[in-house]
Amino acid sequence: MTASQFSRRSVLKAFGVTGGAIAVGLPLAACSGNSSAAGGGGNASFLTWDTNSGTPLYTVAENWAKGAGKTLDIQSVPGDDYDTKLRTVLSSGAAPTAIRINDDYVKGYYAEGSLLDLKPYLEKDGIKPEDYFPVAFNFPKQEDGAHAAWPIMTNPGVIYCNTDAFAEAGVELPPKDWAKSGWTWDDFLDAAKKLTKPNGERWGALVFPDTSLETVWPVSNGGDGIYSKDATRFTLAEQQGAEAIQWVADLALVHKVHPDFATVTAGRQTPNWALAQLGTGKVAMLLSLTSGIPYLRSNAKVKWDIFPTPMKARRTTVNTMTVLAIPKQSKDPDAAWDFLKYCAGPDASKLLAQSRGFMPVSKSSAALFVPDDKGPANLALVTQALDNAVNENFSRYIERARTIYRPVLDDVWSGKQTAAAALGSVKQKVEDVLAGKG
Repeated sequence: MTASQFSRRSVLKAFGVTGGAIAVGLPLAACSGNSSAAGGGGNASFLTWDTNSGTPLYTVAENWAKGAGKTLDIQSVPGDDYDTKLRTVLSSGAAPTAIRINDDYVKGYYAEGSLLDLKPYLEKDGIKPEDYFPVAFNFPKQEDGAHAAWPIMTNPGVIYCNTDAFAEAGVELPPKDWAKSGWTWDDFLDAAKKLTKPNGERWGALVFPDTSLETVWPVSNGGDGIYSKDATRFTLAEQQGAEAIQWVADLALVHKVHPDFATVTAGRQTPNWALAQLGTGKVAMLLSLTSGIPYLRSNAKVKWDIFPTPMKARRTTVNTMTVLAIPKQSKDPDAAWDFLKYCAGPDASKLLAQSRGFMPVSKSSAALFVPDDKGPANLALVTQALDNAVNENFSRYIERARTIYRPVLDDVWSGKQTAAAALGSVKQKVEDVLAGKG
């Protein structure tokens, strides 16, 4: 896998190594005899990725099973293999009771007819939109009015800073308040230059291992992001998008404040490599999701904190989510909805918030995000980031589109092509895919 294919999902591997199918809850003998794959009677199944015993999501699922009197078969698949496995399972006729789904692909799976519309459940249980962060609640809404999935946690992008490095270099830290003026792209670059030490002893910034940059920088530059809001144009290849991608590439190619492409490609073979670079003092600033916070709380050797992303036309960031859904073929959709609703409820929110990296989707959960001596001190920034975050403009064909444009980004990061040339060369192909022609 190339550096440009380093996904946001990879960051989440810090919270659970792959296990097999693990049953939790009541003993199987105490339940009715339907198979866990069928999800009937006292049995239920949950297909997810990288969710093993002790991880926040596993514990939430375990607590639900005990309270509901269910045996829950947690079928954990390696993250890199998950989408292939999910498609295979959904087409097999033996769909799990509930599934975790890549937030990027909800629209595509719903358009294919694989996901149950949750709107009747929301209405029946009186779920109020105003009780949730809009960036999460509104995300699963489809053009036909359906609510295709249910986010339970959000992970906005932030800039992690090695505050020890800033103090040593005499560089002023970024503002802690998202709305404060200043902290521009120029300020970010100037800080990165002052924070960089020669011969790779310390890099000022590390940005392009994480695909979140494809949204953060183009949108901050005034563009729509990767795709136009109507999902018909490949706006990453247009001026605002290509300019932003080139600016990021030049951090390494021109300014020498960022590890080069070869170093990033080699490093990403190691789990949590980017976070470790920040935590061991090899990097002074890192773009990453707040889901990296638990790793740094346990492993960082330097003092660190989180800060807003730098701005150009505006200051914004990307929001990604942990999303659950109910397969249309689920044998027990009522139990599945009970599980999904529990995962976004107060008991689960309290447990998930303890990680300090996963913000539950209910607005009231912001009160649970209390800083402690492990960091980050600026934990309140997570809520500010959510208020200024955008979801990617998802197309039902995003999975296919990525296989076309992400490989050419490697040529940009390595300096073989400019962003305008590389992205422009695949613009029509991507737009054909968005139109359903590819």
